[in-house]
Amino acid sequence: MARTRAGTAVAALFVAAACWGCATTGTKFALGGFGAITLLAVELVGATLALWIAAAARGTGTPPSWRLASTLGLLEPATAYLGDTAGLARTSAANAAVILGLESSFVVLLAAVFLRERIDRALGVAVVAGFASLGLLERTGLLSGPGIGDTFVLGGTFSAAVYVIVARKMDASIDPLALTVRQFAVACAAIVPIAVCSWFTGSETVPTDVPLRYWAVALLVGVGGYGASFLLYNYAIMIIEAGPAAIIINMIPAFGVATAVLLLGERLTPNQIAGAALLTASVVAFSWTLRGKRQAPEPPAVPAQEWDLVKEDAWLHR
Repeated sequence: MARTRAGTAVAALFVAAACWGCATTGTKFALGGFGAITLLAVELVGATLALWIAAAARGTGTPPSWRLASTLGLLEPATAYLGDTAGLARTSAANAAVILGLESSFVVLLAAVFLRERIDRALGVAVVAGFASLGLLERTGLLSGPGIGDTFVLGGTFSAAVYVIVARKMDASIDPLALTVRQFAVACAAIVPIAVCSWFTGSETVPTDVPLRYWAVALLVGVGGYGASFLLYNYAIMIIEAGPAAIIINMIPAFGVATAVLLLGERLTPNQIAGAALLTASVVAFSWTLRGKRQAPEPPAVPAQEWDLVKEDAWLHR
């Protein structure tokens, strides 16, 4: 059963990474009809409504406290997506996709410092491959002389990495759907008033004349690229450690760059192809790490809080 759960969690992370990568391209397209903050508000409202409908239809288990949900919701999607969307209004989708790849670097570092997660040889190879892929992509000029757009995306990426660290310490009994519903509700409560203020100040316009195609893409990004992806991620992060999970999420740039080329017509260079290949290699290295964990003896059946203490004691005396 433990192996089945781990395999399902890996599949969920792959799907989430694909949806998030496609969401970057979709957001870039939808910015042709919306202002950045207005677009984010539309996406979050669409995602929140879909999640509430799913919760009403299926029901939810143990919900998180509103304090935890508020912390997570403000980190991501509120702050992280605000940085990404504002950045995409000023930079290319391929550029943003590459910068989003830095999330894994932030996560592995933060996990090692705050969660005391060890970086073994396979995971180290995966991290090196991720850095090398970003180095190859950087040679295309995407990250040279970063402007305000790149800075916004980088800030959003760091906020997403902090989210991973906070989420990893959650009690495994918390229902992922209940968690996702609450954090998106918090994000909506934070972003929608900002969008309304932007209409009154004139910095953005009320989206009354936006063509239907932009509305369709915005809602698709909100429901699929944000809401569904977060639901899958919140499920998986309770099963897989933050470091290895970050390596799978490192596939987001590959999906983002590929869809930017196919759907937006942005040019793909040989360095970007090589970078995507290295990202795939990093996921293969992660698979070896996960395989080793599956073959290890099963941990004792103790409550989650006590098992945290067991892991901490094992780390101190390793």
